[in-house]
Order: sequence, then C-alpha cells, then structure tokens
Amino acid sequence: MKRLKVITSIGLILILSIINYVWANDSIQKDEKLLLKVFNKTEANFLEANVNFTGKILDKLVEIDELETMAEKLKDNLNILGTKRDGNFFNDMNNVKIVSEDFYDMDITNGENFRQIIISGKDKEDRTITIILSSYKDVYGNAEETDLVIDVIENKNASKIERVINRVKEVFKNFNTKPQITTCITGTFKGKLKEKDIYKKITRALQSVDAKKVEGLTDPSVISISAYSPYLKNYIYTGNKKMNINLAVRYNQYEDKTYIWLANPIITIGY
Repeated sequence: MKRLKVITSIGLILILSIINYVWANDSIQKDEKLLLKVFNKTEANFLEANVNFTGKILDKLVEIDELETMAEKLKDNLNILGTKRDGNFFNDMNNVKIVSEDFYDMDITNGENFRQIIISGKDKEDRTITIILSSYKDVYGNAEETDLVIDVIENKNASKIERVINRVKEVFKNFNTKPQITTCITGTFKGKLKEKDIYKKITRALQSVDAKKVEGLTDPSVISISAYSPYLKNYIYTGNKKMNINLAVRYNQYEDKTYIWLANPIITIGY
C-alpha cells in the first residue's frame, strides 16, 4: 500500500468532469470524525487514511522561480523533513516511490504555458505529504490559473486526521481559497469474507449515520456502493442525486486479505 498518489488531483478532476459530478461547498467541519465512526463500525483493521485538498489559488500564470519559492514555503509550513533530492527515486523491484524522513523530492516541469512543481516527503509524525503546484495558460482562451493540491497519507493513527486537515485548511486560507476535500480510509480484514458478512458490515456502517444507498455495483471481484447521509455536509451529485459516502470492498488473494475503502464524498484512489 506504499504509494505516492501524485495523480490524485488529476484523477479527481477527470472523474468529476467526465461523469458530471458537481461539488457542494457546505461546511465539512465534522465530516472526518463521522467518516471514522462509519469506518469503525466495519470492524476493519486501520491501514491508512488519505486526505486530498484541491483548489485554485491564483488567476495567473506564475514564473517557475516564484512557483519554486511558493513550494518551499509550503514545505516548511507543512513540516516536511529532510534535504532535497532532485528527481524521482524509485524502488526498481516494484516501482514504488521511496519516501523517508532523510529526504524530500522536488520534481519540476517548466514549459511555456505549463509549469508544475511536485514536492513529496515525510513530516515528523511519519505522514507522507505531497504538494503539487500547477500553473498554466489556456492558449486558446488566454485564461491563466495556478492550482494547489496537497495530499496527506496518515498510516499510524486515524484519529490524527483532523489535526492535519486543520493545518492544511490554514494553508489554503492564506490564499483566500476554500479547497475541495476528499477523505478516504483504507482498512483490511484477515482472509476472504463471505458476501453476506460483507453486506452485514456495510449495512451496519451506513446505518450508523442514517445513510441511504444511491447506487451499487457487485461483480465477482468487487463490491462498490455509494450512499447519502444527511449528517455529512461535503457531498457531490451523481446525476440528480446527492452522494457523500463511497464504499468499496475487494479481496486480495495474494495477501489473503479483504480490503475496504471508505470515502467522503468519493473514492479517488485505485482499488
């Protein structure tokens, strides 16, 4: 499960645009606590929590040196440790990004109409934090924009998510921006669960926040359900229906574990 989710923001944008989802901008003050409550009802073993923040911070194309200065300040604000290691550093065995407290990575793309800086590293509590600053110009419409994505992976204690979220919100507040936030908690069960037991766990979890099923998919390899709870304020639309809980379950034969992903409002990582 060690992975660098650099493309999370891109995937999120594509998902929401292709299937015509619309974000709501309601307060999400307590959503993370409620999502953790739902997860605990499944009785899964906590593996990791991934929180992704996306927002536009400027209406202009930024020069690469200014973008790099912004990225360094963000790194310091988020307490990313280590010294800079330029370029991507991958484990040749499985193409997994190696992230440690000794180094942080900075990858730079500098084009005429598109500039991007990606910083990835660890903070003092061993969280993996990725910062993506993208600045671009639409050569056809002459529109210019600079976006910020901050992706946090907590794999020690799910209850610490709220503190991280508050810190990142402050970062966006400094840009007068309210970010779109996606939270996904991943857990595991030992062995392969029977389908009836999976649905019992799903039902118990959704009932804990009065969530009603919106859509569902079941095939031999995965069960996926979207639902809506009146208690979770961060939601999107699927068609003309609101959804703010997305839950998926899949068995991994190689590890002999059943994985569960629980997200608000939608799962944006691979499963």
